[in-house]
Amino acid sequence: MNNGRRVELDVTYNNAPFAGQVGAEIESLTYVDNAADDSDSIDITLDAQDSKWLHGWLPEEGATLRPRIIGRDWNGPGDTHVMECGLFILDDVAYQDAPTTLQVGGVSKPSDTDFSELERETIWKNTSIKRIGESIAGRYGLGFTYDADDYDIECDEQDVTDSSYYNTLCKNYGLILKVYAKRLWVYDRERYKGKRAVQDFDRTNIIPGSLSYNTTLSGTYTGGYFTYTDADKDLDIVCSVGGGNHTKNVNRRATSVFDASVQLCAEINNANHGRVKLKFSVMGNWGVSAGNNLRLTGYGDGLNGGINGKYFVDKVTHKYTKSGGFVTSFECSGIFDPFHYWDVGGHIEYHQSEDSSSESYNSAYETTSPAANAASAAAGATAGAAVTLTKAPFYYTSVAPKPSCYKSGTFYFYDGILVNNRYRITNTAARCGKLPVGKNVTGWVPASYCNGGGITTK
Repeated sequence: MNNGRRVELDVTYNNAPFAGQVGAEIESLTYVDNAADDSDSIDITLDAQDSKWLHGWLPEEGATLRPRIIGRDWNGPGDTHVMECGLFILDDVAYQDAPTTLQVGGVSKPSDTDFSELERETIWKNTSIKRIGESIAGRYGLGFTYDADDYDIECDEQDVTDSSYYNTLCKNYGLILKVYAKRLWVYDRERYKGKRAVQDFDRTNIIPGSLSYNTTLSGTYTGGYFTYTDADKDLDIVCSVGGGNHTKNVNRRATSVFDASVQLCAEINNANHGRVKLKFSVMGNWGVSAGNNLRLTGYGDGLNGGINGKYFVDKVTHKYTKSGGFVTSFECSGIFDPFHYWDVGGHIEYHQSEDSSSESYNSAYETTSPAANAASAAAGATAGAAVTLTKAPFYYTSVAPKPSCYKSGTFYFYDGILVNNRYRITNTAARCGKLPVGKNVTGWVPASYCNGGGITTK
């Protein structure tokens, strides 16, 4: 190695020394450290010309690998660095003849594969994201680390694997789930971006030709809106943050304006993460892991030029080959001011208490309340009347700033009451006036589209 540097590979296989006996036969090792979503992975290629590999030495799927990368005399005589790559479950074994090689690969998922393969039907009630994680981790005998604010979960239904469910739940609240073979780790990525950079990388440290930088506005947002109709409580939860021309509409279950605000900011921050991407490689690095921040220097400063600055590390790939030595590659995202729940404005809209009247609603539009019919007549619409719509915008609420979709076809006035120049519309006559409102109203449509489409009463 350059400057007297040496790299040694140490692999424990099923809790027994492995590389100590075949160290010279390891042609390459690639260790991928991910900050989110994907499990860490390991890939090892060996020279398998020795007949021992076909006579009892061939590794088995499901076995465990615990690799280490050791650097000797790295920054001078006696300077030793050890990288513990973690525990991996062997899930891929490939043997090839002429040239005779053996390639083994593993991932850091829990050894009990039910975590990512068994679909479960569970109702989580009166709990929190942290307590759900503790329950799931305990089911598999895994350790659990939670480094974020906790959020209450009033009621949530699971019908997928524990891995998929908990990953989605965390993401909905702006949290990241990292999966190890023996531990689950949950953290707040936006909070981690606020930490100091653990290491600076100057242009002179970077392998020439390895750096790439790109930025995109596609799929990123300057603000957003959250709307949710709670059919049981007969109310709408509405909130918004930011503004501009690139806004995100979110519609999912929420229990309060605060809950909706957290989820709205999480959705926008998740979408905006990665709007600036940086990639580069250096000769073997020991100090930076996925989830850390690093700082780039030597590439120019200024508001309108240069790419110097702090970046969040999404992925680190450590690769050793006999021919190329030890190289570390980084994939990073730019760091910008995130949206916070305390910046969100929102409110709850309570629907009119139609069931408090003495009227008894059924599926026929003729039985909608006389008061509603009188009001709708004054506004130019009749409860239960059919209306033909052409590419009409449908809104979640009477005040939602952005339409959720556009529809064409024959629809019906739910009650004919005009609110903010919009009518509540339903898709069948049988739903007109029927309670609860949230389950029977398709959406709010501007009056101008209803008049333009024509109104036909029975």
